[in-house]
Amino acid sequence: RKNVVVKISGFIASSTKGAWKVDDLAPLINHTMDSFGPDRVMFGGDWPVCTLAATYKEWVESLKQVVQSRSEEQQKKLFHDNAVRFYGLA
Repeated sequence: RKNVVVKISGFIASSTKGAWKVDDLAPLINHTMDSFGPDRVMFGGDWPVCTLAATYKEWVESLKQVVQSRSEEQQKKLFHDNAVRFYGLA
């Protein structure tokens, strides 16, 4: 459905601190992005809950590492453009 969107968020919070790796997150993140498509996915910081298992910086860097093979346009949509559009910020 075109009116359904998803935030990439919460993946770290359900993990044990120090027991997760970027490779553990990649299949979940990629499946979500592939299922919803580049126009219906946006970044979610999940702060402060993410700090149960990682720092905010670790979460952001991990997500960037997972999506680095995606186009610059898709990354911009994930981290900026889609949120602006979904929340009517522009």
